[in-house]
Amino acid sequence: MNTYDEQISFEQILVQMNEEGHFTAAILASDDGLLVAAAPTPSPYDADTVAAMVALVKDFIKQTQTRIGLAEVDEVSIVVGDRSRLICRYFNAGTQPLVLAVLAPPNHSYRRLTTRSVRDIQAAWQASAH
Repeated sequence: MNTYDEQISFEQILVQMNEEGHFTAAILASDDGLLVAAAPTPSPYDADTVAAMVALVKDFIKQTQTRIGLAEVDEVSIVVGDRSRLICRYFNAGTQPLVLAVLAPPNHSYRRLTTRSVRDIQAAWQASAH
């Protein structure tokens, strides 16, 4: 699979997740803050900026883990004033660390859908490696 096909596949996974969860936006980024895929496109948010910001959150998590001895963190959820959430799920696809960031409306469950999407992204990543 070439890079264009990978991006389409990742975007399809994000689009399906957004539709099922009624999420505002979803972004897949490398852990160094580079955008891999986003949905919807164009995003209501600057996808490149969100990708960079979730990488900064990951850096903060690593520092916190080191300083206070926390176990590995796989998710961070930021709740804003209107009760909507920015959820950051950290995972590996093969050896590549990735971040799935989702903007969810208030009172919507997200864990099952993001877990399924993480698994689908991992499978698509593995398929592209062959």
